[in-house]
Amino acid sequence: MATSLIRRAAWPLAAALALAFLIGLALHGQRPDAGLAAFKAGGLLTAFAPEDAREVEILSGGETWRFRRDDGRWRLMVAPRPVPADADKRVESALGLLRNAAPLRLLTDQEIGPTMPADYGLGEAALRVSVRGPGDARFVIRFGAANPLGLAHYTRVDGVAGVPLLPSYVTDAWRQAIGH
Repeated sequence: MATSLIRRAAWPLAAALALAFLIGLALHGQRPDAGLAAFKAGGLLTAFAPEDAREVEILSGGETWRFRRDDGRWRLMVAPRPVPADADKRVESALGLLRNAAPLRLLTDQEIGPTMPADYGLGEAALRVSVRGPGDARFVIRFGAANPLGLAHYTRVDGVAGVPLLPSYVTDAWRQAIGH
């Protein structure tokens, strides 16, 4: 009979111990490190912050769009055709992506070879964005063809060796800014 009493009490006792453990864990309420890390921009625009940019020039298909920041707002200075009504916000957003969106991969000069393959689409017809910052600092990037999966675009950045693969949404943001 004693073993029967122990068996009947074992499960409730185990449940009570588990409950006490959970309550103790809840009251302690803290982990040594919550797993959160401070955000660090991983994009290619590192010479200056996007909010310090003063002028943006976008070339696509032989056409040029030029935006200038006046009083904290982007104003369209030159355009071969109409742009979306919110083009100023789109330019601001696209600049932020250049600062924050890290390349998915960087193709090295050894991988590319001595001549740039035409498949990369980084010739004269490529979408080209030039950003002028404080003290005439410049950031120039060309957006080429999409990679075979279509998830990224080949790019060429002045002063950066190799060919970074940027997510397609970065290229799309610049095209949307000019209404493409």
